[in-house]
Amino acid sequence: MDRDPRSRQQKPAGVPPRAPANRGMKSRLGLTKKGAAPARAARPGTGATGQMPRQAAPRPPQRPAPQHNPQKGGYRPDGRTHPPRRVTHAELLRQRRHRAALGMLVVFGALALGVILSVNLLFKVSSFRIENTDGTTPADTGIYTEQQILDLLGVQEGDNLFGFSPKEKSEFLLSNLPYLDVATVAVQIPNTVVIKVQPAKERFALEYGGQWVVLSDALKVLRTEGAQPDGLILLEAQPQEGQATVPGSFMQLKSQGSAQAATGESARAGADEVLAALMEQLESCGLLEKTTLISLADMSELNFLYEGRISVKLGTANDLAYKVRFVADVILDVEGSGLSASDRGTLDASHQYTDGTGYVTFQSAVSTPTPAPTEQPAGEETDSEAAETGGEEPQAEE
Repeated sequence: MDRDPRSRQQKPAGVPPRAPANRGMKSRLGLTKKGAAPARAARPGTGATGQMPRQAAPRPPQRPAPQHNPQKGGYRPDGRTHPPRRVTHAELLRQRRHRAALGMLVVFGALALGVILSVNLLFKVSSFRIENTDGTTPADTGIYTEQQILDLLGVQEGDNLFGFSPKEKSEFLLSNLPYLDVATVAVQIPNTVVIKVQPAKERFALEYGGQWVVLSDALKVLRTEGAQPDGLILLEAQPQEGQATVPGSFMQLKSQGSAQAATGESARAGADEVLAALMEQLESCGLLEKTTLISLADMSELNFLYEGRISVKLGTANDLAYKVRFVADVILDVEGSGLSASDRGTLDASHQYTDGTGYVTFQSAVSTPTPAPTEQPAGEETDSEAAETGGEEPQAEE
């Protein structure tokens, strides 16, 4: 008999009737909490959750590990039947190279990081030093002061020592300071900027482009004049095409002359190198101060003028040092058999003997006049007339 107050028609079809819950002793005595769901008795064969426990699948029996006979050749103590793969020598070398390359990368990375940190944090400019080209101080700066050079340099204390290009700074100083033949900027670790200078001296006067250009020993343009300046060596040479005459620029000369006559050193050396070598020899032999003209118009016929009275022909630049020393001995009369201070003419040192040794010839510009014949007094006969007449020489009257 169904005790459910609901009618049978309200229950869904196919739902089995609910079995009465097994009430415990506490529930029967009213000892359970209000609102708590009554505990259901677990079905036999189920767990605490009321579900049927799952049975684990039976495991297959494990096969025992094969026993290896220690007497066989393939026996290994660790149980392996095959020997390990042998590493070849090429693989070992490859591994070593990889490790070495990785180590080098690590070292280079550390060095690069150290250099960057050192440059940015440690090397700061704190002092300046201006010196001569040989390293001596105080420096000979010519018409400029040391403060003018430092102001034009554009480097301040506290700047990074490697934050500028020394080459660009050197070129900037040379172009903006015409009366300096040398202006070399260098850095000295940890915090010093060194400037080596050499003043420029007015040495040559060259006519070019309708004006006179004043040049230094290094052929640096110092200034330009409308008329020929006095007290300078007149330079006869041809500059390169399109040569600028702006003060601070350097003049480059064109080598021109007979290709057949220019051999050996003169064929290889340019006009600039030949002029520098000639100036060095003239200064060492004591002829430079009184030289008034140097001609490089023809590289096969080099010549210079000494004191405006002796024109010296050198020929090509071959054996230039020997020729200048020979000429100096003759002009300065070192051995007492040279020229006097009043001689004027041409001294030719371009000749050579067949064995290669040179000799010097001098052609005087002052010709010695032939003595005029003396007139005989009237009434006197000459010795020849007396011999023809056979007479005796007349006696002089007392």
